[in-house]
Amino acid sequence: MIIAKLQGGLGNQMFQYAFGRALAVKNDVPLKLDISMFSTYKWHQCMIDKLNISAPFANNSEIRRFSLHRRRPNWPLKILNPLLHDPKKYVTESSFYFDPGLLEVKPPCLVDGYWLSEKYFLDIEDTIRTEFTIRGESNEYTKRMEEKIQSAEHPVMVHVRRADYATAFSHIHGTLSSEYYDRAFAHMNEKVPNASYFIFSDEPEWAREHVRPPSTSLEYIGQGAAWNYLDLYLMSLCEHFVLANSTFGWWGAWLSKNYRHNITVMPKYMTNKMDVRDLAHQSWIVLDDTEWSARKNLVAA
Repeated sequence: MIIAKLQGGLGNQMFQYAFGRALAVKNDVPLKLDISMFSTYKWHQCMIDKLNISAPFANNSEIRRFSLHRRRPNWPLKILNPLLHDPKKYVTESSFYFDPGLLEVKPPCLVDGYWLSEKYFLDIEDTIRTEFTIRGESNEYTKRMEEKIQSAEHPVMVHVRRADYATAFSHIHGTLSSEYYDRAFAHMNEKVPNASYFIFSDEPEWAREHVRPPSTSLEYIGQGAAWNYLDLYLMSLCEHFVLANSTFGWWGAWLSKNYRHNITVMPKYMTNKMDVRDLAHQSWIVLDDTEWSARKNLVAA
C-alpha cells in the first residue's frame, strides 16, 4: 500500500494525489490518502474528494504505523523491521524539483511532499485527467459561466491569487505585480487579439479594480473556497492562460484541451525559493516579475 499525505490548497492536493497514484499504478498496489492535517489546518480544507478520485482515505491506525518511522530514531527500526517482516518507509522530498529517483520508491510507504512536476505522472496522464473531473452536480452560476466561456471565440483565463498570499504566506509566495499582468496581456494580445478574458480570483472585487485586460469582454469569477473545484473546472474550459504563482491555476491550464499547444504565460517563480523549471511546459511563456523578484531577494537577504 502507498499512502499519500495531502496538504495545502486544492492545487497542491492534486499534485500529491497524482504522485501517489503514479507510484501505486507502477507498483500495482492500493493508494490511500492521509488527510489528517486538515483537522487543525485553518487555511484550506480537503477538497480532493470533490473530484472523481478512486483512492479512499487512510484511517488513523494506518497513518500512525508509517509515522513511527518518521519520529523514532532510525537504528532501532533498521534492526526491528527485518524481524517484524514489516518494513515501512516515510518518504519526503529533498527539494521542490523533479527527482526521478523518487519514482523508484517501493511500497509500503507514506509519501509526504508536494511533488510539483508533471514528470511524476505523465505515464498515467489519461488516468489523472479522468479522475480530476468534477464529482456530482455543478451549480447554476457555474452553468451560466460555462455557457459564456464555451460561446467565446478565444476565451483566456487569468488567475489572480491574493487572500492568503497577501497575508499569511506573503513571505513565501507574495502577490504578483501589475507589471507582470501588463506584460502577460501584451503577449496575449499580440497572439490572440480578439480574446475574451475570464479573470478568476479569490478576491474578485479587488481583481475587478486592479486587473484590467485590454478588452471589452471581461468576466470576473470567484465562487469562494467551498466552490473552488467548480472554478477549476471553468478554468479548464478556456483556450489560453495567464497564470499566477499558484498550483491551482496551473491545473486549470493542464486540464484544458491541447494544453501543450495553448498560449500560456506564467511567472518565473512560484515561491521565494522555487522557480518553475519543472512546472512550465517547454511551449509556455515564462516571465520574470521584476518587482516580485526584488521583494524575493530582499526577503532572502
